[in-house]
Amino acid sequence: MYNHARTLLLNVDGEGRLHRAYPGEELIPSSYRSVSLPRYLELIRLRLFGADPDRTMLNYRAAQLLTLISATELQQYVLDLDPRLTYSSFPRELAQPDTFSPEIRRYSGTDADILTLTGSAITPDTSGRCGYRYQITNDGSQVRIQRLASPSADTAAALALTDGLSPAYSLPYSGYRFHLNTTNPQAAWMISGFLRPQASLASLADNLQSLGEEQLLQLFGVDSVEPYTTFRRCWEQHPEFAYRLGGFLLAAIYRTEELRNG
Repeated sequence: MYNHARTLLLNVDGEGRLHRAYPGEELIPSSYRSVSLPRYLELIRLRLFGADPDRTMLNYRAAQLLTLISATELQQYVLDLDPRLTYSSFPRELAQPDTFSPEIRRYSGTDADILTLTGSAITPDTSGRCGYRYQITNDGSQVRIQRLASPSADTAAALALTDGLSPAYSLPYSGYRFHLNTTNPQAAWMISGFLRPQASLASLADNLQSLGEEQLLQLFGVDSVEPYTTFRRCWEQHPEFAYRLGGFLLAAIYRTEELRNG
């Protein structure tokens, strides 16, 4: 099952299958091809999803935004595009702490080779990159840290143990660090997981407020044409936040549908 409003909001090529490796995943039709967006819609996506969003960021943010709309009468505009709703599982999976907990897997060495993770995750909202994956290897004299997810990184530092414990080594672009307790040159680990987006819906709306009048005219139109007149009235005048942001989001979704249809 698919929902067309969600498909338009994500605007990525469909494969007709679920990528279970990504939290919050839902089906996108294999027939859907991403729409080339004009600059004003790209600016909107930048403020919603970050500079280079990965699949997890797209899924997470779509869950936040579509859940917001579903709590209002604006939901009818979602159903007008497609009555099939498939994202009721969003709140359960994405709210689970384990979904965003780092996973440490030793794939070489013994139980005596210990890696301890410290620090706290950075916010991925600006970059849009939630997923991370690191390979940690020890050759007996230095520790190599390879980030295998975008943005990639490859660093090395001397292995020096004090009372059996190494200094803290940084995992680039994550906020996490780790200590090693090993002298085994065969010890190696994989660390992977997802950074949880931190931006509130209110802060996203504030970001959208920074758009200029030119972009707003392109989004809502100059003439009084429905449903854009209703969307703009919600954005500019409605007393309830959910309707204000919902009207803006639906305008972007409907403009994407117009472009898809030529």
